[in-house]
Amino acid sequence: MQHVRAVPLHEADERFALRSLFHLGKQDDDAEVVVFTGDTALENLPLDFSHLDSWSGLTKTHPDMFVGVVVDGDLAVTDWVTNWEWDFGPFLLVRGDLRAKNLATAGSEVLVQGDLHVTQTVAGVYNHGHTVIRGDTRAEVVLTQEHLTEFHGRLHAELGIAGNFLRIVDPATTQVNGWAGYVCDLEGRILSGVGARSTRALRALDPDFWDLDSRKILRAMEAGRSLLRPPGPPRTGPGAPEDPAEAIRDVLRLARCQEHDPWDDGFVVHAGEADGPVEVYFCEADEADEGDEGDEGGGGDGGGEPNAPGALQVLDPAAELARYAEALAAAGYRVTVDPHDEDVLQIRP
Repeated sequence: MQHVRAVPLHEADERFALRSLFHLGKQDDDAEVVVFTGDTALENLPLDFSHLDSWSGLTKTHPDMFVGVVVDGDLAVTDWVTNWEWDFGPFLLVRGDLRAKNLATAGSEVLVQGDLHVTQTVAGVYNHGHTVIRGDTRAEVVLTQEHLTEFHGRLHAELGIAGNFLRIVDPATTQVNGWAGYVCDLEGRILSGVGARSTRALRALDPDFWDLDSRKILRAMEAGRSLLRPPGPPRTGPGAPEDPAEAIRDVLRLARCQEHDPWDDGFVVHAGEADGPVEVYFCEADEADEGDEGDEGGGGDGGGEPNAPGALQVLDPAAELARYAEALAAAGYRVTVDPHDEDVLQIRP
């Protein structure tokens, strides 16, 4: 790595006022900081005490682990910046802009004094850290779980998962297509017209992440995987799924029938016995509908569009069951009603 060296904390503090920016407490003045001078390009950046020393390749003169990283310029990271240590971690100060594929913090403190452009996800997953972005931010997903995260400039994202710990300066410059959780100002006061009581916007996520498991999310981010539901039409024709139940799901999806999930009423496909019919029925949402009182909108939210994250859909069970039967019959399936339960369709090839 070029233009990088280990600098004693007292020297770095004189140049960058680190003690006024981060909670360094009684940290030894002779402990060292990794300082990059000028614009810097990295493959990845592990913000963990257990990895930063060996990753940097620098020789230390102090026995303590590196306490943080300073980039005196712009930072471009090809893949990820991640911090897996829940209770602590080296600080990161970027004095210019930061560009990365993914940025995830837990116990670390992060300050970006310029803009933040993340291709996929910005995530804060634990309450011991603190992330502050002074400039504008753009990402697919912005996620906070008990991790205080402040956006002082404009914020643009497909999905915001606020967890009541996301703070913004100006709702008028916030463009987020779907919200889950309350959004606050910099003083921690809940803002009206931005954010949402409901968690229904989470359906925009890939179902693998609906439980918001932090470690699963960090592993996905390091693998370069988007958290959003993957695009693409149902599979039909050559290459269609061999599993009968999955093939039936694809027919119903292609017919634009709503599939049941934690927030939405919709169809359920049950494979049943190996030689028996596949069952299809209508099921109500797992969670009570929290309503739409205008708090889904604000800052460019998708609001009333029927397929927008967080949009409400009121479905009639009998009408939906008739739609399922019609779509499956048109696809060549034999459709009958379960003789023991009129609300269940039995599907055979």
